[in-house]
Amino acid sequence: MKEYKKCQSCSMPIKKAEDRGTERNHERSSMYCKHCYQEGEFTQKNISVDEMTEFVKGKCIEMGLPKFLAGIFVRNLDKLERWK
Repeated sequence: MKEYKKCQSCSMPIKKAEDRGTERNHERSSMYCKHCYQEGEFTQKNISVDEMTEFVKGKCIEMGLPKFLAGIFVRNLDKLERWK
C-alpha cells in the first residue's frame, strides 16, 4: 500500500512515523495523521470537506501563517483521498 507524505484528510505533512494515525490493530496508518485518524476511525467523523477546510485554515492562522498562505495550503483539500 502507498504511504502518503501528507494526510489524506487534512493535508498536514507527515514526516515521522509518530505523526501517523493508527489502525484498529495499532499499526500506523499509511494515509492519515494522528490528529485525523486514531484506532481505525476518524476523530471528526461527521465533518464535511468545507468544514475541514475552514478548520485547517483556522489552525494554520493560529500557528502564525498569514491568511493568504493558509488559503493556499487548503485550496486542494477536496482532492485528497478522504474527500473523493
